Amino acid sequence: MPDVIYEVLTHSSIEIVGKFKLLSMECNKFTYKFTFMKLHSQRTNIVFRFFIQSMIKNEYHISFVSIDTSKPHPEMSFDFIPDHVEILTSTNQRVLLYHAYHGSCYYVGNPIIKQQQKISNPKT
Repeated sequence: MPDVIYEVLTHSSIEIVGKFKLLSMECNKFTYKFTFMKLHSQRTNIVFRFFIQSMIKNEYHISFVSIDTSKPHPEMSFDFIPDHVEILTSTNQRVLLYHAYHGSCYYVGNPIIKQQQKISNPKT
């Protein structure tokens, strides 16, 4: 990647970086490199975090981990999510799709605003 493009992108908004990803597979892969993500986060004050779900003693645990440990970030609460759910996927906007084992329900939830919406089960 040319240095001038790298410099511009590391100072750009997340919307511009999103459009850059659409140019090609190479551009998309470039934006997921740790060095780019960390520098972009530092220069734009955008927090890149990852949802991590683990299972301990048959119980799911959810955490939100930042790649930038130099700045403190507020903890995110997942107390609005029902017990015994499996996160199936998430988006860059922190929207989660999860499956609750009790009743086999599917939900879309946003931990930022602590809201969730039950969605209809997919047809099999």
